[in-house]
Amino acid sequence: MAELSFSGLDELILSMQEVAEIPDNVQDEMLNAGADVVVRAQQHAAQSMGVQDTGLTISKIKKTKVKVKNGKRVIYIYPQGTRIRGKGENGKPVRIRNAEIAFINEYGTRRQAARPFVLQGNEASAEGTTDAQAAVYYRWLETKGL
Repeated sequence: MAELSFSGLDELILSMQEVAEIPDNVQDEMLNAGADVVVRAQQHAAQSMGVQDTGLTISKIKKTKVKVKNGKRVIYIYPQGTRIRGKGENGKPVRIRNAEIAFINEYGTRRQAARPFVLQGNEASAEGTTDAQAAVYYRWLETKGL
């Protein structure tokens, strides 16, 4: 009867367990690397679609710090901050969030056609984001000797 034997199976199982438990700092670095690619792509898409009055919305597209939400590590990318747009009924300046302006540009209104720069930027950056995150992951694997 034939005999089947394996050599190194225990080491392989241990290596797979290590890979499954990626440290938080490596996960954060992967998220940041991917977010940098998405930020550039969204800014480029916004410029190419003419989402620019003062250029403030485009320049404010940034990533947040990595946060833990429902046990998962996440990072958000959106136009941050506020700006003054006109005066209210009481004569005081009206502050509006840059994210609101981006939302109106993304989805449009009855009088303004949609300019989906976020969607276009996200789709255009999909491969680059994966490559940037994979580079970080592979560097971490090399430190483990895998």
